[in-house]
Amino acid sequence: MALWRWTLAIAAMVSMASAQLMRRDKPKKEATVHHMLQAGLRQGLVKVSADRLLHVEESLRASYEAFPKDARGNVPPHQVLPALTRAYFSKEHGWLVRGLESPGAPVIAPGESHQDARLAVTAGGLYEVQILKDKAPELATALKDTALSPVAVSAGLSLGDISRTVAALEQLLLEESLPLLRASYFLNGLDHLDLATEHLPPPVAESQVHEVLLSYLLLFRHGLPRNLTDSESHQRLKQRAKKTADWPLLSQFEVQALNEVVHETGKISWAQAREAVEIIATRYGRWQQSECEDMKSTLMKMDAGGGRVKLQDFHGSPKHPHYQFTEKEDYLSKAGILVEEDGEKYVLIANYLLGPSNCIASSEYFAVCCLNQCETLVSQFEMILQAPAAPVAQIMDAVARLSDNSTTSSASRLQEDLQMLVDDTGAVVLHSPGFHKWLHKAFPLECPRPTAQEDAAEEAELAEAREWLEMDEAARRKWQPLVVRPSECTRIPEWHAEKAEQGFHEEPEGMLTEV
Repeated sequence: MALWRWTLAIAAMVSMASAQLMRRDKPKKEATVHHMLQAGLRQGLVKVSADRLLHVEESLRASYEAFPKDARGNVPPHQVLPALTRAYFSKEHGWLVRGLESPGAPVIAPGESHQDARLAVTAGGLYEVQILKDKAPELATALKDTALSPVAVSAGLSLGDISRTVAALEQLLLEESLPLLRASYFLNGLDHLDLATEHLPPPVAESQVHEVLLSYLLLFRHGLPRNLTDSESHQRLKQRAKKTADWPLLSQFEVQALNEVVHETGKISWAQAREAVEIIATRYGRWQQSECEDMKSTLMKMDAGGGRVKLQDFHGSPKHPHYQFTEKEDYLSKAGILVEEDGEKYVLIANYLLGPSNCIASSEYFAVCCLNQCETLVSQFEMILQAPAAPVAQIMDAVARLSDNSTTSSASRLQEDLQMLVDDTGAVVLHSPGFHKWLHKAFPLECPRPTAQEDAAEEAELAEAREWLEMDEAARRKWQPLVVRPSECTRIPEWHAEKAEQGFHEEPEGMLTEV
């Protein structure tokens, strides 16, 4: 391990030295903007471990390599960063980050339901993410200056730049769990509640920390508004939760996280509890995915073909302890989930599963949604093809290697549809509206049908890439194909269902009180 770290350090020094030599010829403004970004990232990465940063980089690598780059190996500074960041959080954690919604997705404010969704968002920069503006304004400003720099004088972004940016944002989001953890100590009578100071709870017994972490999970899952002060109400909620069928799984999830942190007997410190909470928050999206898979299975039984469910069948489906298909037609249409063909209205399964009505654990800055299985598929395509564009035969070979997924169309039909996307060089551009529409046809249960706004965002990425490559003769020759032709939550915890039946309701400030 020591040798690995020395090797990594030496490589980093060589990389920095090379970058400095390359930057000597750059305009002064470009160097200043790049320096500001690096300064902002250094501050944002103080609490990020080397292992975590390495994980983020490896997760992003295949997608990064599939984007066109200049001779220095950098990508354009504006469109690619938010696209890669959005895909990372959706694929790794199922997080919907506020300010980073997909183009065309309804905007839902913290504490509101899908019924309150406002007009769809358009594609924006990463600097518009709310938590960056609130918690890391220097980094947000540096990202804005980087994104808005003219392409002709921009240094672009390396894989390291993007990985460090994503890791810094991820750490900010994870730290939003700390007030919930401190409140969990208070709700279990283990500390006084003082969120305004640096006071930290004292070490406590392992059995007590288990109760603290279970309380944290209940608070986290509940979303906004949360009860952080009424201990009696919280304990009643916990007792109801312990009687549900899902409690053993929730408890096992918490125990596993703490066991990764605690290796000796004795009292457990705040630092250890905090580390366990970061593990829980990081993995919660994957842990809760079983509910999404259950929903998917239910919808597949009603599939009328092509990953679509008749609207009348959708609304006529019996209620489930964990979810219910009660979204109104207006919302479904606004979210791009509803389509009409031959006078019949259909719900698109993949679009519905990824819709905001299925997001839980809503906080001020993000919510936990179903994992984006299409992003996983795209990453697999990128790993196999290792290029921003590929011939039809190579793409069809990749489809055959990904045969475990729900391909419903025949290979010949898929090949015919792909052939229509071939450009003048005989290749199909992967990051393009046409290819993403084809993915929906090929994998209708995993890949959503793109909205018009998403198509526009893809076109903007390609346009920026084209302008970027026109600045670099060597890169233009390498990536010729791109230059020539770019072309209210309905998921309910079981204990909340019991709560409703037993006559409990939510006060606006999040207190659970008896009627």
